[in-house]
Amino acid sequence: MNSLISKGTPSLHKAVMKHRYGKDPIFYPLRALSYALSHRELFWTVLKVACVGITVSIIILVILLVTALQPQAQAISSNLEWWAWLIAVFLVLFEAGLISVLLMSVSQSKAQTKVFTATMKIEGVWREDMIEQSMAKDLNPMKKAFIVRILTLPLQIIPFIGGAMYSAINATFIGWDHMDRYFDAIQLSPKLQRVEIFGHELSDCRALCNPATYDLDNDIARFGFFCGIVESAPIIGFVLGPVTNAIAAALFACDIEHSGGLLCLREEEAQDEETNYQASRGPLNALREKGEKALQFGESIANNENNDSQASRYLKKKARESIVSTLSKKT
Repeated sequence: MNSLISKGTPSLHKAVMKHRYGKDPIFYPLRALSYALSHRELFWTVLKVACVGITVSIIILVILLVTALQPQAQAISSNLEWWAWLIAVFLVLFEAGLISVLLMSVSQSKAQTKVFTATMKIEGVWREDMIEQSMAKDLNPMKKAFIVRILTLPLQIIPFIGGAMYSAINATFIGWDHMDRYFDAIQLSPKLQRVEIFGHELSDCRALCNPATYDLDNDIARFGFFCGIVESAPIIGFVLGPVTNAIAAALFACDIEHSGGLLCLREEEAQDEETNYQASRGPLNALREKGEKALQFGESIANNENNDSQASRYLKKKARESIVSTLSKKT
């Protein structure tokens, strides 16, 4: 029997440019926007988060402009040069966004879980054995590659270009964070998550030093890159982005389910089947070896007497019939 793995399951290492699950993941964040507008339940959830987020952001921004803009400009340049004011404005915008994200994290987490589950139910993919991600895990500050993401966060101060640079550096881990809801829903082990993301098991530290982590041909990286771009959009990105990206992750998960499930699970199942098959063949192979030895023994006896004699031919015939009969009963 040929290997079941090569027969039934495409390798993760041959996921190729055609994309593992049929569609280019970079388009899911854009598709999520139109999807939210066309489904009332999702639209109202996104709208509520947007209204609360924008209101909170405006209040925080006004407070910082009044209280922190001039002190920061003066700290940058005591003469209050024009460029000092410009830098101070960027700093205030960054600080306002960071404070707003922290204040809205709980409501955003609830909304993300709600729209993710709702989208999968709308698509008819959500199963009874799936579970929703806990808020405690979602709000865990130690996200994937936490240190790198903190170190590169100041890039967000630069409009558009900074957001693109931040998204490119952290693409794989941003995508992993968003798809983590799906991985938790199907209770995928951390080991298999790494196999799915990187093609083989890597720790976070090793992954940071692996060039493949920053390869935008990786489906998860492509997905994460555009999710990062959406969340980096000025003013509304950090308010709406996390929620619409949760819808994008659900749409991605639906296509994965429709294609037959994660490749890492299919490879593992194929390996288990191959192992079980080989184990089941063990007793039969042992019996065949015994039969072959018996046949060789019978032939050696017959050859010692007379290869051309009638007794020799009879003994050989009986030995072969015995082997065939025994094997046919076992199979």
